[in-house]
Amino acid sequence: MKQKCILWIGAVLLIGSLSAQSTAPKRILFVGNSYTYFWNLPQHVALLAKEGGVDLHTQQSTAGGVNWGQHLRGEKELKTQELIKEGDFDIVVLQNHSMSAFDRPDSLMHFGHILNELIKQKGAETYLYMTWAREWDPYMQPEIAKQYSELAKKINAKLVPVGLAWQRARALRPGFPLYDEDRSHPSPLGTYLTACMFYRVFTGKSPVGLSERLVFEDKKGEKLYINIQSKENALFCQKVVDDIFTEGNF
Repeated sequence: MKQKCILWIGAVLLIGSLSAQSTAPKRILFVGNSYTYFWNLPQHVALLAKEGGVDLHTQQSTAGGVNWGQHLRGEKELKTQELIKEGDFDIVVLQNHSMSAFDRPDSLMHFGHILNELIKQKGAETYLYMTWAREWDPYMQPEIAKQYSELAKKINAKLVPVGLAWQRARALRPGFPLYDEDRSHPSPLGTYLTACMFYRVFTGKSPVGLSERLVFEDKKGEKLYINIQSKENALFCQKVVDDIFTEGNF
């Protein structure tokens, strides 16, 4: 009886240890440009994860219009290399210039390999943030998807197929307001859809059922509303992301 009791206690402690490991905070660095910092995507992802019971700590290294080469060279006062080497991150998300798949595909591959080596040397994982086509030219998406997918295979990185979610949403609801007025950057709704995709990839959980309102409290306890969508639009975004995985499209 005493042995059974000891085994039972040991099993409980083991389960508790595994549970603690599975809910341990993850530190994530987003490396990119305005496609990442518009409407503060990293904070969106952290807030969605918190609602889903996952603790994510997000940080970003971003500057307008930059590519991966500029990140590595430290242009525009970027400290990306230093952050990767000293930040103790679990995951580093890489988002290149939105036209890199067309203008400089060789550069995308070259600097993607270099950044990946830096990331792997620190024991972190590389995630590639596949961007979307301009609003006026949806035919850009296949090439964007191809370039990011090829790089992911070559460097053994995880792919976050944001562009495919945008493509699907636009096909199902033409005119769905994902874009800013410039028809390139994301609107708050576009950022919400993007955040849902990151939530799905980071946590492995379906985003369906998450809140349409993203809120956090400042140091004084004041509520700050980061994004507010209609329940209908939020649920549509959630289902678009979910369907890409459940239907085997990705």
